[in-house]
Amino acid sequence: MPATELSRVLGAEEAMFTELARRTCGGTLVISFIKVLTPLSVEKLISGFASAHKIYPLLQARVESGNKLRWRCDVPFESIPIEVRKLKEPLDFEAEFNRRGKTGLDVEKCTYTLSFYINSHGEVEWISLVSSHAALDGRSVMTLFCILDIFFKDEGTFRLGGQPLYEAVESYFSSSKYFAHEKPSSQKDELFNWPVEEPAFVSEREGHAIYRQFPIAEISQLVKIGKSHKVRPSALFCAIAIQASKILPNHKDWIKILLPMDVRELCGTEIGLSAVGAFSSATTLEIMPNIDIDDTWQLARHLQIELDKQAEEGEPFKFMFPKKYKLEDIIEWAQDYEEKKSVFSEGMCISNVGSMKALGTAMKHFEIITAIPFQTHGAHPISLLTYSTVRNSVFIFSYCDPLTKRDSVLNFAEKFINTIKRLLEPEN
Repeated sequence: MPATELSRVLGAEEAMFTELARRTCGGTLVISFIKVLTPLSVEKLISGFASAHKIYPLLQARVESGNKLRWRCDVPFESIPIEVRKLKEPLDFEAEFNRRGKTGLDVEKCTYTLSFYINSHGEVEWISLVSSHAALDGRSVMTLFCILDIFFKDEGTFRLGGQPLYEAVESYFSSSKYFAHEKPSSQKDELFNWPVEEPAFVSEREGHAIYRQFPIAEISQLVKIGKSHKVRPSALFCAIAIQASKILPNHKDWIKILLPMDVRELCGTEIGLSAVGAFSSATTLEIMPNIDIDDTWQLARHLQIELDKQAEEGEPFKFMFPKKYKLEDIIEWAQDYEEKKSVFSEGMCISNVGSMKALGTAMKHFEIITAIPFQTHGAHPISLLTYSTVRNSVFIFSYCDPLTKRDSVLNFAEKFINTIKRLLEPEN
């Protein structure tokens, strides 16, 4: 594709993430940490990334402002910020997460940055990649490193031609089926707005995360048990999060879940699994006070039925944004997140990215250890990101301090993990 054609208007969700990042000190970044499993030098890795950069337009992208926001895919790899840091002790994920998040990312210059962490032999042990969620979602980070792994297995025969600049994902499916047309009720929305623990302006907030993992065999067993209850993992993790939320000091019986989903399957065959971009959109699940949340499997089944209804013909997903939008509306909406927040305007965010195995490759050179959303926008009391590598199932609980306190998230995470353990006991 000629360089002159590598430009398009951002979709509604892409514009939302871009404006939130601008106004909340990087509030929609994804910070990924990747373990390097075989000896690779900085120079060799840079060569691999340079090759991948040429393949994917959104790695070459920057946001061009004006009456509309546009992707302009003309950023050479030489302009991507890259740093090399020497490891004197084991990598501290949380400290690096905080440092990288505070450094931020200027989406008018690029969509990602790289850090290489080298040992005393000059070999890279870790990579951290900071990306704009508007350009690369968590699944695309997985895809990128699968492609890099293939590159390093045999550089001489590696062949993958340039990929197209896909349209915003919402443009690929019918608005009549997948977008709700009714206007939201502000009175109803207020019922789902949980109070923050301590109000703060955006300049006073910090993004943090807590990392937990489970052996993949145990989560595979849990998924198998879920099938016997006609429940898939996303609905189950939402149910467990709803139960765990009762331990939070600001818990309310009106509970909203924001559920980002990979919607490429709604696009037919137009966007393949090897694509890199932002291919998720969010639907919502609502729990009213009259719904019993004490039985995990019963609650999960209720949520699964709701998700199945949304996916049926004629039943609209409650996607957050339509195919058409006004930039001034997005800007006005994003500006609200700069203010001293007294409530969380959205519910908990639960994102089940899935398994590396679904991408069809077992990586030799890399293992994605964490991919953490950096949350300074303060939309959610807690966000949970879960995915599986070849070894472990990972659960990342991210939050915005001081809107949510660390002790509250630690208690939430402990209750969440303990519920999984209970469900794995024989009587369950």
